Amino acid sequence: GKMVIDGEEKPNTLFQMVKATLPAGVENNSIIAFHDNSSCIRGYECTALKPSVFGKAGKMEKKGQLLHPILTAETHNFPCGVAPFPGAETGTGGRLRDVM
Repeated sequence: GKMVIDGEEKPNTLFQMVKATLPAGVENNSIIAFHDNSSCIRGYECTALKPSVFGKAGKMEKKGQLLHPILTAETHNFPCGVAPFPGAETGTGGRLRDVM
C-alpha cells in the first residue's frame, strides 16, 4: 500500500524501504532475504553429530557442517479450540504450515 506521512505520499512503501537496505550486488551477510516471512543470514562452520551411513543403522560421527541461521516472523493470526481468541495461534499456525 501507499505510505502517507503528514499528508504527503512517500515514493516507496515501508516494505520497499526495508528491502532497499540489502541492494543486489552489494556484499552483505544475507543469504536469503524477505522470502515467505523468512530470511537467512551467513552462518559459520560448526561440528555436528551425523550418521556415518545414511539409510540404515550405524554409528554417529562428528563432522563439520556450514550452518546458516534462518530468521522468521510469523504473521498468521487465527483462533483455535484451545484458545479461541484472534491471534491465539500466531506463530504456531505458520510453523505448522511453513516447515523449514
